[in-house]
Amino acid sequence: MRRGVVGIFLLAALAAVVPQARAQRTQLKPGWNMFSPEQDIEVGKRAASDAERQLPPCNSPRVDEYLTQLGNRLTAKLPTGGVRYPWAFHCVNDKAINAFALPGGYVFVNRGAIETADNEAQLAGVIAHELSHVALRHGTNQATKAQMTEGILGIAGGIFGGSTGGALLTQLGSFAAGGVLLRYSRAAESQADVMGTQVLFDSGYDPRALSQFFEKLEAESKGKNPPEFFSDHPSPEHRLERVDDEIAKLGGVPSNARRDSPEFEAIKREVLALPIVKKGAAP
Repeated sequence: MRRGVVGIFLLAALAAVVPQARAQRTQLKPGWNMFSPEQDIEVGKRAASDAERQLPPCNSPRVDEYLTQLGNRLTAKLPTGGVRYPWAFHCVNDKAINAFALPGGYVFVNRGAIETADNEAQLAGVIAHELSHVALRHGTNQATKAQMTEGILGIAGGIFGGSTGGALLTQLGSFAAGGVLLRYSRAAESQADVMGTQVLFDSGYDPRALSQFFEKLEAESKGKNPPEFFSDHPSPEHRLERVDDEIAKLGGVPSNARRDSPEFEAIKREVLALPIVKKGAAP
C-alpha cells in the first residue's frame, strides 16, 4: 500500500516537472518571410538536385541510411508548426568539417563531420542545429531580407507571379542560391543553437553534445584556419554559455541521456575507410 502511494507521488512529481521544463524553454519563432513553407520545399528541392550533381557523394547506402534514421529521430521532436517537410539526408565525400540544410529539409553532412564527432550525440547535435535552420526557415528569411534591403534576387515578381522558386534559382543557379539561402546571421545561428539543444534533449540525447562539438572544433583550430563549419556558420557571441543556459532551463542533463551507439561507431569506421575524393574531382 505504502509502496503504491510512493509510486503515485513520484509519477505526479514527474508530470509536474515535464510541463515546467517545457514552459521554461526559450520560445523561438520564424521571422517574417515572403515565401510560404511550400515554396521553401520547392526552392530547396531544386537547390538540392543541383547540389547532388556538384558535390561528391559517399556512395555508401549504409551511411545514408544511418543518417536518415538518425535524422528521423531528431525531426520527430522538431517543432515545424505542422509543416510536413520531405526530409532527405546525404553523406558528402568531403573531409572538411561541415554540414548544411537547404530550405524544405534537404540535409548534406560531410564525412569530415562524421569522422570528427566523438560520439553519436555530437553528430546528432550538428544535424539538430541544421534541422533547426529549416524549422525556423532561416534560408528563405535571409532571401527575403536580401530582396527587401538590396533587391538583388528579383524574387517578388517571379515567386509570386506563378514561377515558384524559379526566379531565385534561374538568376543565381540552383546550388549557387545556397550562397543566399545558407548565409545566416549570428542571430540565426544563435537560434539554431538553442533549438538544436532542445531537440537533442527531447530526443533523449545528451544536450551538452552540441557545445562539446563546438569546443572540440575551437580547440583543434587554434593557430590554424577555422573549420569550414565556422566559415559557413558565423559564430555568435557566448555560444557555449547560451547552450548551457538552455540546458539549465530544460532541467539539466537527464541521467539516462544517450551519448553513443554501436551503430555510430560502425558507420564512423565505414566512413573512415571510404576513398578520398580530391578537390575539384568529378563526383
